[in-house]
Amino acid sequence: MSMEADRRSVTLNTGAKMPTLGMGTWHHGPREEIDAALRFAIKKGYRHIDCAKIYLNEKEVGEVFAEIIDKTVPRKELFIVGKLWGTDHHPDDVEKACRKSLSDLKIDYLDAYLIHWPTAFVKDGEEMWPKDGEGNFRLAEEIELTDTWKAMEKLVDKGLCKSIGLSNFNSKQMTEIMAKCSMKPAILHAECNVRFNNEGLRRFCHKHGITLIGFSPFGSPDLPWGEKMPHILVDPVLKAIAQKHKRSTANVALRWLLQRGVPSIPKSVIESELLDNLKVYDFELSGDEMEIIDQLNKNLRKIIPINKLKSGETVLRDAKSRHYPFHYREPME
Repeated sequence: MSMEADRRSVTLNTGAKMPTLGMGTWHHGPREEIDAALRFAIKKGYRHIDCAKIYLNEKEVGEVFAEIIDKTVPRKELFIVGKLWGTDHHPDDVEKACRKSLSDLKIDYLDAYLIHWPTAFVKDGEEMWPKDGEGNFRLAEEIELTDTWKAMEKLVDKGLCKSIGLSNFNSKQMTEIMAKCSMKPAILHAECNVRFNNEGLRRFCHKHGITLIGFSPFGSPDLPWGEKMPHILVDPVLKAIAQKHKRSTANVALRWLLQRGVPSIPKSVIESELLDNLKVYDFELSGDEMEIIDQLNKNLRKIIPINKLKSGETVLRDAKSRHYPFHYREPME
């Protein structure tokens, strides 16, 4: 993995170049908001678009792609990411799931296709959230991660995607995949921001030539999961550094990631924020400023999916799975 001089792109271990600033399409508000934001973002220069089946908007995103691709923007200029959901982990379901996403997105191939979470769920028709009578998720514990990955490898061979990767996996799981399978992951999506720097996982990815892409770079303050924490972008340390550079605190948070070698996929439906994010390439943080921001880390993970049982009790969604990724403590390599 190498970061280009201006940090606008990174070279994956496949040799492909990927823009370091992407746009996430997950949105829990009205769907027309993300559609309009995506049209605007691509018009203004965003070329890395993060999608997923579980975002439940691939068809809508596909309508935007159909309007734009090879009409105003060549397909080869876009880097489009898709994700395999937990109900499709069985090797027999992987290709069908990928082809369905391609059909909904109205594209012929994905630049990267990721296993969204290591936990597999029982396949029950088109049900995305298979649960038992108590409301617990029905886990498909018999499915091995390596078998799912081997099915992912076949997608590359068939030209359905240019590269494959992982999301929300730990380094122990990635090590097993690299030891038992043919293709090394090109990408890992993981939560990464100034409050949760995920340094152990970042070092692992750097050592093994895997590109870590940080999601939730601003801490996902609007996400109903996880603890309620102060908004990262009002942190006084970031505000002081932002004022010095005459930039927004969002720019500082994104620039800190870039200078650590971590591309990111911030999400916004607000046009002024989308434009502001693009300014991340126009300034540089000093070594002292990077060290000051490093001290903001509290190892507080936000993205921990929860599930509400019929009894009203709230539990961790996947914690009973042998593949749950967050019980493992990342070593500092």
